[in-house]
Amino acid sequence: MPAVLVPLLLMPAAGSALDHDNLDPNRPIAIEDAYAIPKGEIGVEGGVRVTDRREGRTRVTFQPQILYGAFDNTQIEIQGDLFSDAPAAIGPSKSGDLHLAVLYNFNTETTRLPALAVRVGTEFPTGVNSQGVDTQVTGIVTRSFGRLRAHLNAGYQFAGAPRGQERPGAYRVVAAVSYPLGYPLRFRETIIASVYTRQADLRGRRNHTGVEAGIRHQFTSRIVLDAGLGTEFLGPADRIAFQGIVGVSVGF
Repeated sequence: MPAVLVPLLLMPAAGSALDHDNLDPNRPIAIEDAYAIPKGEIGVEGGVRVTDRREGRTRVTFQPQILYGAFDNTQIEIQGDLFSDAPAAIGPSKSGDLHLAVLYNFNTETTRLPALAVRVGTEFPTGVNSQGVDTQVTGIVTRSFGRLRAHLNAGYQFAGAPRGQERPGAYRVVAAVSYPLGYPLRFRETIIASVYTRQADLRGRRNHTGVEAGIRHQFTSRIVLDAGLGTEFLGPADRIAFQGIVGVSVGF
């Protein structure tokens, strides 16, 4: 199933360019690096994700997001995903929930230490059939090996008001690598590949385990395009058979 197209993504302050090598969540796959956007910069992100499950309805998700470099090494995020199957959504995240998060980078990578960051987020029940306030905590590690960069995200989400067989909380672990294509002659694309596992939304079900791959393309100094694909090879009966996403970043 083809992915659909999108609106807006990341924008930096005047005089600076967008960086296709910088990874934000869902841009284009579910991995992020340990670096915040620079202080004073604002980003508007967007993407459309199409998810075809082995059982159940195909879901289309619109993912608008705003980023703000509030302080040095600190960014604030505002997000509110919209699902095509809003009334039937299972799990703590519902269509239209308001998600607020803060990412703090502890250090720049050195020869001895990788770059480290923590991301703390809260989801408010503003969406369809949503109840309770959910909380997420994620640790982020980025390490370079020449031009190759390795990333690890490990997080846990606490559900504020689980219903029925929904879990009161679930963990997620993602490992990925990213690599700039054509460097140093033509540094305009970065490819990313990841493997992940996360607990199912309902108790008693197997973990969702899958792979994703994506690319970010520097269209102009202020526009970055991205696209990604994914699938789950282990998990419950409704695991993902195919997933596609496209997005665009516009700097103002």
